[in-house]
Amino acid sequence: MSWRQPALRTRAMIAFGLMALLVSSIVAAAAYGLTRSTLIGQRERVAERQTYLNARSVRSALSGDAADPAGALARTQPSPGGIALLRVGDEWFSSSVSGGRSDVPSSLVEVLDEGTAGRQRTLGDDGPAVAVGVPLAEADAAYVELVPFGEAERTLVLVARGLLVATLASTAAGIVAGRWLTGRVLRPVRRTAEAANHIREGALDRRLENEQDADLRPLVQSFNEMVAGLQARIEREARFASDVSHELRSPLATMDAALSVARRRAADPAAVEALDVLDTEVGRFRDLIVDLLEIARAEAGVAELSLDEVDPGRLASSILEATAREGVRLVVDPTSGERTRLDKRRIGQALVNLLDNADNYGGGATCLTVSGDPDTVRFTVDDDGPGVPEHEKEYVFERFARGTHATAPGTGLGLALVTEHVRLHGGTVGVEDAPGGGARFVIELPRVTA
Repeated sequence: MSWRQPALRTRAMIAFGLMALLVSSIVAAAAYGLTRSTLIGQRERVAERQTYLNARSVRSALSGDAADPAGALARTQPSPGGIALLRVGDEWFSSSVSGGRSDVPSSLVEVLDEGTAGRQRTLGDDGPAVAVGVPLAEADAAYVELVPFGEAERTLVLVARGLLVATLASTAAGIVAGRWLTGRVLRPVRRTAEAANHIREGALDRRLENEQDADLRPLVQSFNEMVAGLQARIEREARFASDVSHELRSPLATMDAALSVARRRAADPAAVEALDVLDTEVGRFRDLIVDLLEIARAEAGVAELSLDEVDPGRLASSILEATAREGVRLVVDPTSGERTRLDKRRIGQALVNLLDNADNYGGGATCLTVSGDPDTVRFTVDDDGPGVPEHEKEYVFERFARGTHATAPGTGLGLALVTEHVRLHGGTVGVEDAPGGGARFVIELPRVTA
């Protein structure tokens, strides 16, 4: 199984989110610990002061002649929820039936036996609490008060919930901040990618706007200079191809005229055969020059469309009739009946090139289909050949590309010229496998209405 690495923006969002989660968790843990320590410490100090006050009251009550332990405990005011315990000799008295000797930690009892006051946290039936003990040596007694931490614990639960919500909110804010920051960082990259796509599609005049960021300005300048150099080179090569093709037309016309004269005066059958071969090659040369001129004009940006309102079905029928292809079946889908504006010469030449390509490479065309929808006009040419191999589909529309199943000579520019004519209309051309075998070439053009 292949693992696909997430996009840079996704990784940045995850990184920002994890960083926010880590920082907010550390802050939340520190805040919770500090709050807990403060609340518990404050609660213990209050309990300790209250215990000492109650112990003084118990000492006063036990110092009389008629010592009454129960009465002495009745004079105490324990903290809310607290329990007061009094040990006189070996006997323990409690202010509540829910508390007794078993609730006092043994270690605290040992400290009291030594005559020293003490404080110790413990866990009772109602939860965590603090036990504060004060020895009453004059009365051979000890006073202990159990103060629960229930209120403090409830407060800490609320604090913990608030910190959890704050942590989650901080994590979400980190993700949003990561998305926003990476969006700003990647915006120049997206603009560069968009410009590169337009340039790839032929818009060589596309340039990047100057960036306010000093760090990105050299990149923008280098990119624009690179595109300018590329545009100048392509235009220079296109002019060269156009000039060469134009200059070759004159000697080609001279050769054609001389060939006609030689054919009229030739009497030797061998000479006639040689002249026929020469005539065929001159014809191929003429077609090559014409195709090169068309492609050069398109690449130089000087080609113009002459749009007319036409019926796609009638245009296809006229092409078959003009090229004497009565054996090619014409199928016109009713949805294609709406008229559209296109350059009849260029689309007609594109269809002829596809039909010729079927003759040269696919055993002849079998069907020409015209279909479409309200937004698209589609021409489909099916042939009776072995089809186009997968590895050839990628470059079959390149210049001078000739398939492995070629049975007739050609210039190798027919499909490249089809691509240029279709591109000028804003359409696409592609090749796929025909349902009944063979190859299927499809031209899709945007429907243009007046």
